[in-house]
Amino acid sequence: MNDYAGHDKAWRQFATAYESGKTHHGWILAGPRGLGKSAFALRAAALLVDPENAYSNMIARGSHPDILSVKRLPKEALKDDEDIGDATEFKRSITVDQIRSLQQSLTTRPGLSDRRAIIIDAADDLERGGANALLKSLEEPPVGTFFFLISHASDRLLPTIRSRCQILRFEALSDSDMTNALQRAAPEVSATEIDALIRLGNGTPGQALDFLGLNLKEIEDAMTSILRTGDRDNRLRSGLSDKLALKAAQPRYEAFLRRAPALIAEYTRTLDATQVSNGVAAWEAASSLAARAIALSLDKQSVVFQMGSLLASIQAHKARN
Repeated sequence: MNDYAGHDKAWRQFATAYESGKTHHGWILAGPRGLGKSAFALRAAALLVDPENAYSNMIARGSHPDILSVKRLPKEALKDDEDIGDATEFKRSITVDQIRSLQQSLTTRPGLSDRRAIIIDAADDLERGGANALLKSLEEPPVGTFFFLISHASDRLLPTIRSRCQILRFEALSDSDMTNALQRAAPEVSATEIDALIRLGNGTPGQALDFLGLNLKEIEDAMTSILRTGDRDNRLRSGLSDKLALKAAQPRYEAFLRRAPALIAEYTRTLDATQVSNGVAAWEAASSLAARAIALSLDKQSVVFQMGSLLASIQAHKARN
């Protein structure tokens, strides 16, 4: 079964409700994408339908008949020998037909348990008709049926849905929990790369794992050197520009854009009071450049060089002062 680290507060809240024998029928798991909410929902669902842990293998394979998961469907029907992969394109929404099909299945008795758990991943993807159809089930849930609505932006859910659910809020993980989560997800990765992934993840393991295997230490070392030396001969930023402008380097380029403003912010915290304004100005400019670079498809080589110049600018200001 998928596992996760942290979120002890959310688990205690759910476990207390479960142990009281008065588990609410609807739960919204709210927080940024990549925190492990799906894994949490599966663990909670398993506790409800399989408290003795008799069918853990079935649950891990996603084949337990009493845990139903509703997600966006692939745009194109998969072939018999084809599985969903990273390249699979999905429809924009969870449709009303999917929810109606779910509701039809709820008219039958659970298969292996006297309870059934429904995971909607993510509830943000529900089209309007699907959300209204789900609301009916939340208003009059079948006996022994529990809903877990994963949401990355819970304030956008229908107020009527929010009012019928308990909310579990998920927050960014600490560095120690991030280390634990990443080591379990990728035990073959070196401690050095784990550290780089933690800095990129901003407390969200899912986001950090998007950059797995990209040799980010090389990029981190180059940026840190630019910050510390000012890169007076432009050698470091030119080298980064050449490497990250390549088409095959797109994931590393995106990692660079995410990391550079954060690195400037971290460095700014070490500056004395007379230099902080320089760091803040560089951070603001770097954040703006990172946001525009992907959205406007700016020239990558130029963007990397400009970002390098912003990294170097703090030392330039220090030299003048």
